[in-house]
Amino acid sequence: MKRKIYLILALMMGLFASCNDFLNLPPLNKITEDPIFGTEAGIEAYMSTLYNRLPIEDFNYGSESGFNNWVSGCFVPALSCDEAIHCEWPHEIMGPTGNGMWNQWWAYDNVRNVNELIEKLGTSVLFTETRKTELLAEARAIRAWYYFGMVKRYGGVPIIETPQVYDPDNLEALLVSRNTEEETYNFILKDLNYAIENLPKERVASEKYRMNRFSAAALKTRAMLFAASIAKYGTYDKNGVVGFDNPDKAKKYYEEVIAAAEIIIGEGNYSLYRANADKAKNYQQLFWVKDDCPEVIFVKKYQYPGKTHNWDLWNSPWGYRLPEGYGSRLSPTLNLVEAFKMADGTSGALNTNSSGWVVDTSGKIQEFDKRTDLFKNRDSRLYATIMIPGSEWTNAKGDVSGIIDIQKGVVELNGQSVKVLKEGGAFTDEIQYGDTVLSVIGKQGVGGTSESTITGLYIKKFLFEGNAPNDPKHSSQDQDWLEFRYAEVLLNYAEAAAELASSGETKYVSNGLTYLNDVRDRAGVEDAPALTVKAVREEMQVEFMYENHRFWDLKRWREADKVMNNVKMKGLYPYYVANTKKWIFKKTEIGNAHDFKPYMYYIRINDEQINLNPNIVQNPGY
Repeated sequence: MKRKIYLILALMMGLFASCNDFLNLPPLNKITEDPIFGTEAGIEAYMSTLYNRLPIEDFNYGSESGFNNWVSGCFVPALSCDEAIHCEWPHEIMGPTGNGMWNQWWAYDNVRNVNELIEKLGTSVLFTETRKTELLAEARAIRAWYYFGMVKRYGGVPIIETPQVYDPDNLEALLVSRNTEEETYNFILKDLNYAIENLPKERVASEKYRMNRFSAAALKTRAMLFAASIAKYGTYDKNGVVGFDNPDKAKKYYEEVIAAAEIIIGEGNYSLYRANADKAKNYQQLFWVKDDCPEVIFVKKYQYPGKTHNWDLWNSPWGYRLPEGYGSRLSPTLNLVEAFKMADGTSGALNTNSSGWVVDTSGKIQEFDKRTDLFKNRDSRLYATIMIPGSEWTNAKGDVSGIIDIQKGVVELNGQSVKVLKEGGAFTDEIQYGDTVLSVIGKQGVGGTSESTITGLYIKKFLFEGNAPNDPKHSSQDQDWLEFRYAEVLLNYAEAAAELASSGETKYVSNGLTYLNDVRDRAGVEDAPALTVKAVREEMQVEFMYENHRFWDLKRWREADKVMNNVKMKGLYPYYVANTKKWIFKKTEIGNAHDFKPYMYYIRINDEQINLNPNIVQNPGY
């Protein structure tokens, strides 16, 4: 059996139909007879609800709207960094703000619930000791995930390992102070090490949707890489509530990343998905595979009509969706497109003149026979992630040609002088040029509606192309969310190896370079000649685009105040040249500049929590 874990949000649907109410019961110490923990079925149902509350930032997660919210496709973390601009509100930054109230997740209700389970399992007589240990390991893996969701937002948080009991004569016992960030990561590490040691490598068929040894190890690679980055690049403040007191402590966590990755690489039956010889199609289809994908370690399962999302509803290109759709809420940035290298490994950045027109190496404005020619010979993931102007899209609704017809306007080009004849307007706008009637912005062009692209690009990743099983209307999409992929394990190892090498520990470099180049090879990009931190970071940017890694990566590397501060996102507009019947492109800045100050690496703790517990120290800067 393939070693993949599928997270279904209501395990054993009939049995757990009312399990969402289980955790709304009074504190268990107030119940005289235990209706939940007195049976195996009750414990399994309780565990299911704990899974439902994992902080998985998927299709239904938004920086403001939170988890498991269908509207979240409008406000995903891609809008908080350099990956996308909102088509309707390009001047609003969907991300860190001065009040720090985005991305909130103070999850002590969830911590209380998992601690209740851990305590009850400790005294349960329902299971064999082996089974009890497995369940404890599973619960501790879930608790580690809850704490990781908090520590990456707030820094150090209160560590509570057992259920708190209300005692009116000792209320002070409930007012727990924040632990240091280092202590919090060490607590996560302890729980994950226990889980890895005691979870099975494979699950029986009835439990295939739950965590195993390898998914716990994958979580460990991610969490410990975050810890290492904060230790090395972060700033120590408030006696360690945020930051680490010595950057040398990063070494321990990088080595923990290596150890966890080696478990998956050495013991697991995982590999990069390579089912299609067409490298762009292969990467595109990776995110459609419902079962039997060798790359998937842990997935949040969607299945129409029971559990769905709205990714296609929000992001299908204009003219290729039902009237009920919205379209292009995420407009990809040129910043993103330029991150994709040429196939030979050289930079994919475009050269422009002072007016923003794309030029060749001699400084001459470049003309192209087809709009797609500008994007030739690039990393194949570009063609699976972004709909570039003029590209094909076969799930055409209302346009049998299946072409993404984007343009900004019509111009004349005489030498190096560009004369704009007309730009912008409606999709139906035309211009007479000689004997020819020309469309001004095309069928999906810039500015035709508030639901079309604002950057000259459309998103493609995750969208179901071809004969989609469900039309893009409200709550009908069911592509799975791949929370942990084998590619991440390889690149997490590579990053840890590169960081350790920068401080003199080189024994992991050879394997790290191999794993980095495995991922590049799958994308059709030439091998990197050496393992460097820069090379790994660049690879992570394109491999995990729109998977909600980039925002957090920039934060843990402490690069966000450079990449996202006083920086405007860019678009790329195609213009049709009427007198030569060719295409030219213009780079342009869009919207307001991002604002990210160093204090925003941690978010604000809600004042309500501090009012409830004055021992909770607010984060610096708020």
